[in-house]
Amino acid sequence: MGFRPLGVNLLKKFHNSSARSIPPSFAHKKPVYPLIPRLYDRSPPYPENHSLKISKRWHVGHSHHHHEQTSEEGERIFRLGLLSDIGLTAGKVLTGYLSGSTAIIADAAHSLSDVVLSGVALVSFRASRVPKDKEHPYGHGKFETLGALGISGVLLVTAGGIAWHALDVLVGVLYSAASDQHIGGGHDHGIDMNHPVLALNTTIVAIAVKEGLYWITKRAGERSGSGLMKANAWHHRADAVSSLVALIGVGGSIVGVRFLDPLAGLVVSGMILKAGLQTGYESILELVDAAIPSHHLDPIRKTVLQVKGVEGCRHIRGRRAGSYLYLDVKIQVDPLCSVRTAHEIGETVRYQIQNCHPQVSEVFIHLEPNNKLSQPTTTTTTTHVHAQQQENRIEEMITDMLTSNFSQKMNVKHVRKQKLQGQILVQIEVSMPQDKTISDAIKVAEEAKRHILQLLDTSDSNPNPNPIPTQVQVTFILQLA
Repeated sequence: MGFRPLGVNLLKKFHNSSARSIPPSFAHKKPVYPLIPRLYDRSPPYPENHSLKISKRWHVGHSHHHHEQTSEEGERIFRLGLLSDIGLTAGKVLTGYLSGSTAIIADAAHSLSDVVLSGVALVSFRASRVPKDKEHPYGHGKFETLGALGISGVLLVTAGGIAWHALDVLVGVLYSAASDQHIGGGHDHGIDMNHPVLALNTTIVAIAVKEGLYWITKRAGERSGSGLMKANAWHHRADAVSSLVALIGVGGSIVGVRFLDPLAGLVVSGMILKAGLQTGYESILELVDAAIPSHHLDPIRKTVLQVKGVEGCRHIRGRRAGSYLYLDVKIQVDPLCSVRTAHEIGETVRYQIQNCHPQVSEVFIHLEPNNKLSQPTTTTTTTHVHAQQQENRIEEMITDMLTSNFSQKMNVKHVRKQKLQGQILVQIEVSMPQDKTISDAIKVAEEAKRHILQLLDTSDSNPNPNPIPTQVQVTFILQLA
């Protein structure tokens, strides 16, 4: 089977000005568009396409009201954490001084670093929420990353100081134990627990406060999608665990196992060291725009594929700037849809991504046609290659035929071909003499149509030695010179 024309559309394009037909009273007037949102046309842009149910709009901006609401809540959460850390630090310093517990003193140093970290987190959070400006067109999200990198440095220094102090105390305890065994007693160089009940109560309160802060910050981070808040929540959980380790050290000192207290301090320093290394590593990855792991992008890909009109999501990548994500998404749409329809589908994808994933700040969408062409088998490879060669010569074949047979009736300007989903769309732009009437032009176009059918089509009465199994739609654009 050869070409099967779907029809010939004759489009008439006149170059003479039609301004004379416009009444003078309306010729100078410009359209006025309403500035009130409720006066905009909210009807679907394409009533026959039920997959698109969004309002018409000529320009799409980025809505930030959600981030403004979460910024206020996030700042309250960070302030609460800062005040709690200040109170816990003061209580632990006093308790460690009165009880003489190395573990509580180490935990107090950890809480002091938490005060610094909470302050840096609050300042970074405020800086990252500053609106975009000319100097920072992509926002200030990297200020969160810089703050986290500074926090990691403080954590590493704190971990080193605690470990040094705990090792010094542990050496003293071991030396004291060896001296006691050698002389059968003597002065006790162990840990003086003068107020064990106070030490235990302070540690229990610290665990309860930090665990409460963990749940409060975690839920707020999940609602807002803030990565900084989620990380801060886990930092509170780590503080609660470190206080639990300190509690074990205090209990060991009470029952007479004195080396448990400095060992607990070493464990706390190890936890702080791990948190500092992890925070620093993640901050460096963000600063160099490292790719987001694919399993974090899978929910976003699922959201994209659920949008009506999207026929595929070929590629999605992203980078992180603080608690914000910047995405590049490549989607496939129907190749026969109009440019406006494809644009509306892309804007729907953008809206759904930012609505379902609030941490996404910007989405850059690339549209491409979904050309699902069947792959040739090994038995038909030669036939398909020959057919492809014939398709590539369509413009040349039509131009030669029209020039040979219709040179006195029309002048061929352009012949354009486009293949979409197995169909070939041919647009032929011709010009005719000015004295040619529209009726005569249509007759000439119909005659040219019959010659194109004889050239491209196959049938029993007029077999074509080089058939191409596809469909073609021909459109004439007539210019009256």
